[in-house]
Amino acid sequence: MDVIRTFVPGSFANYNHLVYSEQTGEAAAVDPFDAAFLVDVAERNNLKITQIWITHEHGDHIKDVAKLKAATQAPVYAPVTCKGKVDADHWLEDEQQLFIGQQAITHLLTPGHIAGHGVYLYLNKQAPESDFIIAGDTLFNAGVGNIKSGNVDELYDSIEKLHKWLTPGCRIYTGHDYIETNLKFTLHYCPQLEEAKTTLLNVAKQTPDSRSVQTWHQEMAYNLFLRLDSEEVCSMTKCAPNRKARFTELRHLRDQW
Repeated sequence: MDVIRTFVPGSFANYNHLVYSEQTGEAAAVDPFDAAFLVDVAERNNLKITQIWITHEHGDHIKDVAKLKAATQAPVYAPVTCKGKVDADHWLEDEQQLFIGQQAITHLLTPGHIAGHGVYLYLNKQAPESDFIIAGDTLFNAGVGNIKSGNVDELYDSIEKLHKWLTPGCRIYTGHDYIETNLKFTLHYCPQLEEAKTTLLNVAKQTPDSRSVQTWHQEMAYNLFLRLDSEEVCSMTKCAPNRKARFTELRHLRDQW
């Protein structure tokens, strides 16, 4: 199983993804913003869209679900916590498996950015370098989702949950291209963080489509929301008494920046 990531023209800096089986050519389209664009990407890669996956209900993530379903006849899968908010054929529980061809991927419920949110995690014990997560708006490069329509306590719990599931080499596929902005926030408060400096220099030379896909190990080096026990986060949050308090203060600082 693998992923094609594509930056969607005319969107809100959205990435769309095709999760596909190399053996069968079947693909799942995730959060379709532009149905015609995704069908074209699939055809150019000799793939057939046979499933549609939703991470959450925000308009930029479900904009063309109906159009893509009409074009492909593919069934729609969504987190069970999105019931009543989106139309779907299959409702996914926490830790429920889906299949592309003969390969399984796990759906995890990750509320916080919004109450109804899920991510899709592929783990391969025989080849951990192929691990990946379709993170939607829960986890971003050098950041996490906002909580304008969510809850910071739930988002903290979801990120802590990912700490338990993700492997060091797991590739992070996010719902938006926010990496430059998030790294600039990081360096505003932590100008000494060399990993953030180096990463920003590299991604600034790239286009949204050519951006390097970051791994969980790389994110742990500069994503402050994953470094809650670090000296820099303790300093930023005035040594808030616990991880959740530091996460909450970080989210507040990012909202104000």
